[in-house]
Amino acid sequence: MAGMKWYKVWLVVPGTDGDAENGPCEPEWWNDMEQAPDEETAVRQANDKARRQWEEPNQYEPGAEAPSDREMGQECPVCTGVAEVTDEEYAEWKREMEEPVELPFG
Repeated sequence: MAGMKWYKVWLVVPGTDGDAENGPCEPEWWNDMEQAPDEETAVRQANDKARRQWEEPNQYEPGAEAPSDREMGQECPVCTGVAEVTDEEYAEWKREMEEPVELPFG
């Protein structure tokens, strides 16, 4: 698609960075990638995707449905940052996401 670029987006769950009683902590966050013509569109797409995933029931295995994050009382994640990346950086990120994660036990 002409004019489309890859953008790395940062998503954060509001309210997960601690509180007055317990002090600050590392917020719940992650990166994702969006293909878009500009940063503004990438942020909008990331927020729309995060909202859909927040509202959908969680599926931990086929046939085992759990309440959505929304139903569990979590805040909806929001995009807090965006940066254009090269096709090579996107390919590396995708490769890392597809690699099986080895658990420390087993």
